Amino acid sequence: MAVTMDELLAREEMRDVLHRYCKGIDRRDWALVRSCFADDHVHKHATIEGSADDFVRMASAVLSTIPATHHTIGNMHFAFAEDGLSAETEANFVAYHLIEAGHTEGTPVPTGGKATDWIVAGRYCDRFEKRDGKWIIVRRQAYHDWERFDPANI
Repeated sequence: MAVTMDELLAREEMRDVLHRYCKGIDRRDWALVRSCFADDHVHKHATIEGSADDFVRMASAVLSTIPATHHTIGNMHFAFAEDGLSAETEANFVAYHLIEAGHTEGTPVPTGGKATDWIVAGRYCDRFEKRDGKWIIVRRQAYHDWERFDPANI
């Protein structure tokens, strides 16, 4: 099946949205994170199910105890609707989180008060729609395929 120029451009625009999301999370730029999602967005990630604003509140609270994160995206797959105005995507991610020593409460994994590396690998399964000429995420189901936490060597 031949890929059209419009589809190639759409793929790059969707990749850009996902890269902005990672940058926003890693820089704690919550406005940038929020800009990746439509106002009527539905988000399912870990224990949260709700709106984009619900997700941003949860993520900012969790990451308040985590001074450094690094999110990467790869292996993106696209399935376009026939009208070319929506697409289902699946993107693998790996997210590294450094939890500082001394945090014993409010951390997402047990640390025993020690500096801890928490690594999560999974998939962002998104529905994108083209609205007002731009691609935006209208639904996300995030899966944690595996995760681990170990004492950090810092």
